[in-house]
Amino acid sequence: MKMMHCEDNRTEKQNVFIETADGKFKYQLYMDYAKGLPKNLEMVPVLGNISGGCCDKDDNLYCGLRGGSFMSPNPPTCLIKLDPDGNFVETLGEGLINELHFFEISNRNTVVMPMVNQSYVMEMSLDSQEVVRTLGERNKPCDNMTDPEIDTRVRIHKGILPTEPSMSYGIDMYGVMLKHSCKELGKPFHNPTDVGFDSEGNYFISDGYGNFAVHKFDKDGNYLETWGGKGVWDPFTDTPGKFIVVHALCVDANDNVWVCDREKDAVHVFNKKGEVVAYCSNNMSQPSGVDTDGTYVYVVGRGGYITIFDLEFNIVGELGFFNGNLRGHGLAADSKGNLYLFPTHANYEHQIIALKRIVE
Repeated sequence: MKMMHCEDNRTEKQNVFIETADGKFKYQLYMDYAKGLPKNLEMVPVLGNISGGCCDKDDNLYCGLRGGSFMSPNPPTCLIKLDPDGNFVETLGEGLINELHFFEISNRNTVVMPMVNQSYVMEMSLDSQEVVRTLGERNKPCDNMTDPEIDTRVRIHKGILPTEPSMSYGIDMYGVMLKHSCKELGKPFHNPTDVGFDSEGNYFISDGYGNFAVHKFDKDGNYLETWGGKGVWDPFTDTPGKFIVVHALCVDANDNVWVCDREKDAVHVFNKKGEVVAYCSNNMSQPSGVDTDGTYVYVVGRGGYITIFDLEFNIVGELGFFNGNLRGHGLAADSKGNLYLFPTHANYEHQIIALKRIVE
């Protein structure tokens, strides 16, 4: 009898390419991108929970590790820095940061991290790894929810379905939360989820768990205004500028703010005055992460789709298929148009997926 065993990582034995129908956007796919992780991080692909990431001006990739479970303190909550080829460089913020969701690097060489479930935003120097600024009050959420604990309770009992929203309308956890618990709009913060910066250094912070808001602060951290409001919970009614779950945002090269409204299956685009200038909905597979390389804006959905827009708000590329390899909770783009997906619960088997752009 001949005994055989297949490779643990089958993708190392093949080249997988993904491209749009017109061939304009073509990528080589790497399902497990990080290389050379130290011993205390070597279980990240199995036990880790990388919530999201971003790239710096040199195309280094920073990944936000939420940390271990109740079974083990490892891997630790931290930022993992990889070089442009995916090699491990260092960890940052161990013992200082927690409750990571999404984050962004500013032009002051700081990393700004909304601390979801702790109701504030931390800004840390990448050089000294010291806190240089906070926005909001830690563990003091705004009072726009009549039942502040409903989010946690429903997550425990129902979880989040990484599927098309039309399959879960009326039964998913946020339908319950919106109907019974949330008021119209709250001031900063309830549970902030993401951050971006315009060319003047203003902060734009999404406040999407238990709120329906994007908050704007000036470059010095002074609160300026809030946009948003409660959208309509059904798959057939468009509500530009009104949200269900504000999950992610980014600011493009023209200072427009792109906002992923996950459970609404929509993306809202605002100018920096808070006016809606574009809106896209339906068949986005719960848009959860968004980033830009300066030329295009990329949106990833939990269900496996990537939608590519130009800066004139046109859809110029569509990748993936439902429940395929491109399921993502977060997305980062570097200056060369390479994309990095962070699946978390949308795909437990992989923590950092790279799509390396091929230009022919």
